Amino acid sequence: MKLLIDAGNSRVKWALWDGSVLSPVHALPHAELGRLAGQWAALAPKAILAANVAHPQVKQAIEALAPGAVQWQRAQVAAQGVRNHYRNVNEQGADRWLAVLGARQLYGGDLVIASAGTALTIELLTAEGDYLGGDILPGYRLMLQALAQNTAQLDRRAGEVCAFPQGTEDALATGAIDALCGAIERMQRRLAAHTGRSPQLLLTGGDAALLQPHLPHDARMVDNLVLYGLANVANGS
Repeated sequence: MKLLIDAGNSRVKWALWDGSVLSPVHALPHAELGRLAGQWAALAPKAILAANVAHPQVKQAIEALAPGAVQWQRAQVAAQGVRNHYRNVNEQGADRWLAVLGARQLYGGDLVIASAGTALTIELLTAEGDYLGGDILPGYRLMLQALAQNTAQLDRRAGEVCAFPQGTEDALATGAIDALCGAIERMQRRLAAHTGRSPQLLLTGGDAALLQPHLPHDARMVDNLVLYGLANVANGS
């Protein structure tokens, strides 16, 4: 059994991997990381694989609480049948790379992988295993926060997403969703033009459910892609 840890910008998620099945996933906000000591007390994993995009203090806390040495993962030039075309893999977030590996573990074909959390990342992966890179943009709440903090009259609750926003609250909600979904759809078209095939869209992350109703009906919701990416690495190590 191996312990897999995904330390994101707001939460830490973890699960156990037996080589074929992921256990139920646990999640804690950063403020409650001390609870990991009790959750991990009885574990004796063969290995601990982790990814961190949070503050270094979160990484240090995990190392102090983990039941063994933590193998921190980084983006690579190639792994598990995927070739990374990122210009400088050392600057790429481990979560983005692992989400791509997790997607490949679960699905074949051309993939657009949209991870909707604090930020929205959109990754492009071909059926042949070429990871072509992707986009990073503010997530739904960051967009609204930026408007609230940097404009005089937009510090208000977002309304409903609608075809013709006729109030400021609805305009805020619709504008943010249109921007996020528009970026995803542009990347879908870009990958389709590159390969000549229609890619599958995968949605993951805490805000994926916000976006799904406004995207093509064949978009698939897939939870915990980073953990599945760590599982893919664990199987290959």
